[in-house]
Amino acid sequence: MKNGKIVYRSKKEGLKPLLFCLKNRSVGNNNYCSLQNAVVYDKIVGRAAACLMIYGKVKSVMTPTISRAAIAKFKKYNIKIEYLKTTGKIMNRLGDDICPMEKLSRNKKPGEFARIMMEK
Repeated sequence: MKNGKIVYRSKKEGLKPLLFCLKNRSVGNNNYCSLQNAVVYDKIVGRAAACLMIYGKVKSVMTPTISRAAIAKFKKYNIKIEYLKTTGKIMNRLGDDICPMEKLSRNKKPGEFARIMMEK
């Protein structure tokens, strides 16, 4: 959301909507999917999503569920967050291991992780 209006919405899962916005932040003269200064709502936010949002320079994040690692990232970069509950880990879709994107984002700065993901 920007200026109280929804500027981009997606039903795609995972990091795809964030990556779309980062890759297509400016289409012509239209910044419709730029994350800069946006308020982002996401169902689940882990460290990987936090890295992409930080790289995109979001203003704030709202989510029902957030990982403790994501909270730490947002606090480090002074990004306002609102959430209902925390979790220690973001799990993969089967629920039997940590999400592969969470593993990939470990020990990486937001820009480094974003570049890796945009190259994929």
